[in-house]
Amino acid sequence: MSKIILTEYNVTNHLLKKHTKIATFGDIHGEYGILESFKDIMKDLKVTAVLITGDMIESVVGSDYSREKIVELLQEISKYATIVCALGNHDGVYKPGVSEEDRDRICTENYYLWSKLRNTDNVYVPKLPEGEATATQVHLTDDIDVCIVNMPMDYYWFRENPKEYVDYIRTLEMLQLSSEKFNMLLAHSPKNIVNGNSIDEYIKNLKKINMILSGHMHAGLIPYNLRNNSGIGLTGPGKKMFPKNSYGVVEDEGVISLTTGGATKIADGSFGAPIKEIPGVKKLLDVIYPPELEIINLNPGMDNTINKVKELRYKD
Repeated sequence: MSKIILTEYNVTNHLLKKHTKIATFGDIHGEYGILESFKDIMKDLKVTAVLITGDMIESVVGSDYSREKIVELLQEISKYATIVCALGNHDGVYKPGVSEEDRDRICTENYYLWSKLRNTDNVYVPKLPEGEATATQVHLTDDIDVCIVNMPMDYYWFRENPKEYVDYIRTLEMLQLSSEKFNMLLAHSPKNIVNGNSIDEYIKNLKKINMILSGHMHAGLIPYNLRNNSGIGLTGPGKKMFPKNSYGVVEDEGVISLTTGGATKIADGSFGAPIKEIPGVKKLLDVIYPPELEIINLNPGMDNTINKVKELRYKD
């Protein structure tokens, strides 16, 4: 891996009492080499929290080593930054085509991974949802709370119905959100914005949320150098064409939504064999689809805005 796209944003809000620097990324898909590079960059930049938008691992049989490396690296990161992790479809078992035996094995391996991290200081990982969406609240700082909404696996199996998304967001009502705090929402699937749904449809559930962080879209598989400000991708999960807001920032009704560009765009095994076993393909994909890491500076202020302040190619 020769480069990493590092994008930095400034966010101001009257609910923020002091400067806080956080990092966010998603969709590692078991590529622990990317996470290792991110680990060193985030330490150099002195981030105090890391918010992960899901899909840290790849839900396939035989990924034991990558799972262990992911755990090891997250435990190292937790020594200098608080980690809050949403769970994605690959973090559970989402593929309906796998055998019952393989599904049981994958499930056991994934549950072991997340239970191990839940027993690590400074790491917050909710339990995998069992048939229903779950909502978890983490008090990050005196002025910042992070809420995590995790969708059940069948939400992903059945093409991520936007109406179901709205229903699942209602799980936020179980949390004690304070209107005096800057509330951030982590949700792997960004259907709240991808389908063009106005936040008015579920403003009751989001009225205390100030910023949403999502992943899952892999930047719509738009090569980095061909992107513009439209946020429209070529394709997305479920093979849907030209999904909206596949990457970047949307502001609606005072809520800021950021869909991370994605650490891994095409997961290992997408070509029917591990990418690393196909000569030249992995290297080419790293050039076309470099890993992306976002840094967010949260600052006190009255204007409630987000601005991109820096974008660079960080040499690994």
